[in-house]
Amino acid sequence: MRNGKISRLLVFVMAVSALAACSKTTTSIPLSWRNPDFQHTAFKKLFIIGVGENEGARRLFEDTFAKALAYEGTSAQASWGQLPQSTQLTEEQVLGAVEGGGFDGVLVTRLLSVDQSEEYVPGSTYVVPPTYYGHGYYGYYGSSYDVVHQPGYFKTNTTFRIETNLYAVAGGGLVWSGQSQTLNPESLTDVIDSMTAAVAKKLKQEKLIP
Repeated sequence: MRNGKISRLLVFVMAVSALAACSKTTTSIPLSWRNPDFQHTAFKKLFIIGVGENEGARRLFEDTFAKALAYEGTSAQASWGQLPQSTQLTEEQVLGAVEGGGFDGVLVTRLLSVDQSEEYVPGSTYVVPPTYYGHGYYGYYGSSYDVVHQPGYFKTNTTFRIETNLYAVAGGGLVWSGQSQTLNPESLTDVIDSMTAAVAKKLKQEKLIP
């Protein structure tokens, strides 16, 4: 009987582990704004500028963003190829790169914050029918359910908040602005992959890209 309970507990743990392994980092965009006066058609060629002093992270971000936008159907180019320096770019440098590349839109993105918070996850009860372990249909009829209890626990949530602004080259006005939230990513690459895919999809939904 004891071995049976241990087996059922192991099955429960394996099921929970499998669900955890299948989980995927998600990014939401709870705040966004679109200029109601903007009547331009969808942007067909975007210039991506990631604001930051870490050259490696900037390159990774801009390249991943360009791929995410291409996946959604529009052309985009990372700025680091023309503006490789990690120091603050001058207005002349940015304008020169944009105007010389035939772009109709500019995406500027910056990290707003990385926040941590504690969350209590309440305990749960998992009910295991005995018939699942070879007791037959009479065992199902005549026996009560076994119960496996998972105690509650505290976990730390990490949230990356990133702001993305889309500007029209013609006139230089702000067309769209959004703040994304990425919860509990496993790595910097995970943050970038999730966030860029979410923003690119949002721009597609807004019909700002083809």
